[in-house]
Amino acid sequence: MYSRYILFLFLIPTLLLSKSYRFSSGTDVADADEIPSTIETLFEKKDYDKACKLVDELYKNSPYSVQANLYYGRCAYYRGDIDTAMAAYDRAEILDEEDAEVHKHLGDLHAHIGNIEIANSEYDKADRFGKDKVERALDSAYSSNTFSLLGRFSGGYDSNVNYNAELSEMQKVDPSASDKPTSDSFTKEYIRLTHIYDSDALNSFYYKSRLHGYNKNYSDLSEDDFAQVGIYTGPGWASKDFDLWVPMSYTYAATDYESYTRSYSLNPQLRKRFENKVLLRVEGEYQHQAYLQWDEGDKDIYSADLSLSRWFDSNYFRVAYRYLKAKKDNSNSPRVFIDKYFNEAEVNYTYVFSKSIELGAGYLFNKTLYSDSAGKYDSSKREDALQKLSAYISYNITKSVGISLQYENYVNDTNFTPSNYTKEVVTGGVYFYY
Repeated sequence: MYSRYILFLFLIPTLLLSKSYRFSSGTDVADADEIPSTIETLFEKKDYDKACKLVDELYKNSPYSVQANLYYGRCAYYRGDIDTAMAAYDRAEILDEEDAEVHKHLGDLHAHIGNIEIANSEYDKADRFGKDKVERALDSAYSSNTFSLLGRFSGGYDSNVNYNAELSEMQKVDPSASDKPTSDSFTKEYIRLTHIYDSDALNSFYYKSRLHGYNKNYSDLSEDDFAQVGIYTGPGWASKDFDLWVPMSYTYAATDYESYTRSYSLNPQLRKRFENKVLLRVEGEYQHQAYLQWDEGDKDIYSADLSLSRWFDSNYFRVAYRYLKAKKDNSNSPRVFIDKYFNEAEVNYTYVFSKSIELGAGYLFNKTLYSDSAGKYDSSKREDALQKLSAYISYNITKSVGISLQYENYVNDTNFTPSNYTKEVVTGGVYFYY
C-alpha cells in the first residue's frame, strides 16, 4: 500500500514537469491545443514577430509535425532565410507528401526565387491533392514588364586628378616641366535604369534594356568634369542556373560638357551557377570608339572578362581576370599610346556583419604593354604596372536605401615618367535601389 502511494506521489510531479517542458513559456495542455489557431490568427493580423515566437516553441517540441514545419518555413521566409524555409517545407513534404498546403507553400517559395518550372510542378500537386485549385503566385504577381532603378550620389576627394607624376621626377627628364599632381574635391552621380520584357514566366527568352548615366564635377578643375550616357539593349535566355544576355550598346561621353567620344559595342554576357553555388561570369566585347576632340584617334577594342564568386555564410569571395586589346582604326595615325594590350587580375572579399552593415576589400593588378616607345630618351616600349587597393563600408538604412564610404589607393609604376603616379581617392555618399 505504501509503495503505491509513493509511486503516485512520484508520477504527479513527473506529469507536471512533462507538461511544462512541452511549452516552456508556461502554456498548459489546453493552451497548447490552441497554439495553431493562435498562430493562424497572428499570421492573419500580420503580427509575425509574436506568431514566430510561438512557432519556434511549437517546432521545438513537435519537430515531426507537418503543421509545425509549415509554420517554421513561413517564419524563416519572413526572416529572409530562404534556405531554412526550403528545408522546413521539404521536411513537411517527407512527413506527408499528399498535403496540398505543403505543395502550395513550396510552389510559392520556388516562384519567389525564380524556379518557375518547379513552382508550377508544386502547384499542380497542390491542385491534385486539394479540394480546390490553389491560387498561384505566378498568376497574381507575374508581370511581363519589370523595371528597376539604381542610383548613387556621392562626393569625395582626389589627391591626383590628372594622374601626374611628382614634379621632381618629371624634372629629371625635362627640367622645364611644371605639371605636378593636383588635388580637388568632387561630386558624382550615377543612375541605372533597367527594363526587362518577359512575356511568359515559363519561356526562357527575354529582352532587356539598360540605361546608364554618369556625371562627375570637380570643384576647381572644371576642365576635367566628365559625363557619360549609354544604353545597352538586346535579347537574353535564362533558366534557374544560367543567364545569357547579348546586348548591343551606344555610349556618348563628354569632358567639360564638350563632346569627347562616341562608342558602339557588342557585349555578350553569360552567368552560370553551379550546384556548389559558385557563380561563373564570362563576358566578351567588341567596341569601336570614335574620338570627337581630335582626328585620327579612333580605335577598336577587344576584351574578355572571366570571374568566379561564391558566398560562404556571411563571407563573399570573388576572383576575376580581364584581357583587353586596343588598336588604331587607322594604322598610319600619328597618335601615340592607343595600340596596347593588358592583362588584369582582381580579388575581392566582403563580410556581412548583419543585414545592415557590410565591409569589403579588394586588390587589383594590371599590366599594360604599349606599341609605342616610352619617350625620346627611352627607346623601349612603354610598360605600365598598376596596383589598386580598395576598402569600403556600407550601411543599409532601409531595404532600398543606404550609405557608403570608400577608400582607393593607386600606384602606377611605368617607364613613361609622366604617368609614374600615385593617387588616393576617398568617396562617401548615398545609394538607393528600387
